[in-house]
Order: sequence, then structure tokens, then C-alpha cells
Amino acid sequence: MSEQPDTQVLYYNDADVARLLGISIGRLRNKLVAGNPLPPRIQPPGCRQRLWLRSAVHEWLEQFTITATEHVLQDDTTRHRGRPTKLETRLRRP
Repeated sequence: MSEQPDTQVLYYNDADVARLLGISIGRLRNKLVAGNPLPPRIQPPGCRQRLWLRSAVHEWLEQFTITATEHVLQDDTTRHRGRPTKLETRLRRP
């Protein structure tokens, strides 16, 4: 049986979705079990393989698009991790 070109594929399998998201298949399964937000999927009755509708996966990904104007630049007033320095402690005292 010959493989279909990508333009005719209606569904992705777990490996395709994991590759698209840049994670391993194991990580994808962990995200499913943990209930993390993922694209809608189809679980046919009596079938062990999950199917992901291609258009639904791409629509889900599009909601996370960030434009250059929405990007928030970090300023120097953000707090850093760890214990505050003595100077920072003194400046915070009333």
C-alpha cells in the first residue's frame, strides 16, 4: 500500500503530534495523563491508537501565535531568584 501525500492526510498520530510540538512521545503521553492542555483528539472505540484531526491541531497551535508587538520586554526591575543582597534588604526597610 502506498503512502498518501501530506496534503491528503486528515489525521495525525501520536508520533506526528509529538514531532510537531517538539517533544517525545513519552512526554506527550505524560501530558495527556496529567490533563495538560492539548489539541482535541479522537479515540475510536475498540482502537488503541489516538487520532488527532489535522485541522484541529493547527487551529489549536494558532491560538498561541505571538506577534512582535505583543512581546513583553523584560525591564531591570524584575526580581531575581535567591536570597536578597544586604543592600536590597536595607532599601526595603521603612
